[in-house]
Amino acid sequence: MRKGILILLAISVSFFNIISPMIADVGPTQPKRAAPAVSVPVESSKGSQIATYQSTVTTTYEPGPKEYMVGDKLARGFANVLTSPLEVPRNVQNVTQDQGVLVGWTAGLAQGIGMTALRIIVGAYEIITFPIPIPEGYKPVLEPEFVWQAPGPKITPQQGKSSDQSK
Repeated sequence: MRKGILILLAISVSFFNIISPMIADVGPTQPKRAAPAVSVPVESSKGSQIATYQSTVTTTYEPGPKEYMVGDKLARGFANVLTSPLEVPRNVQNVTQDQGVLVGWTAGLAQGIGMTALRIIVGAYEIITFPIPIPEGYKPVLEPEFVWQAPGPKITPQQGKSSDQSK
């Protein structure tokens, strides 16, 4: 019994050592900088005036596609299995914000239960197959990769229609 508890403790400690850098890596990697204001003297017929011009330079960092490793796939699998129940409140909240309370608590609840089951299955698949690079490069099977990440862009029916409907 003690041996099993020690093994479970060692696995959980190593899991949290793998996943904690992924959770902590949130936010921009490069700070945005602004250039200082520049004063330029301008002469006029009344005397000397100083005009101030301000310019802003924004530096953005666009990282390339992330390269995944074996440990990333294993950690992602454990994280998806352990955090899969969070899909229910997340989907209820998202659908409620978009379509109202009644739809949120019915369709959002059903969608959350389905995503919970899917995330458990995909997480178990990633845990079992973590040494095998399938999909290619250990890329995630689900998008978003984790429950706590924002979903991709939403496509609404209004985006596909033109504003001129006078026909």
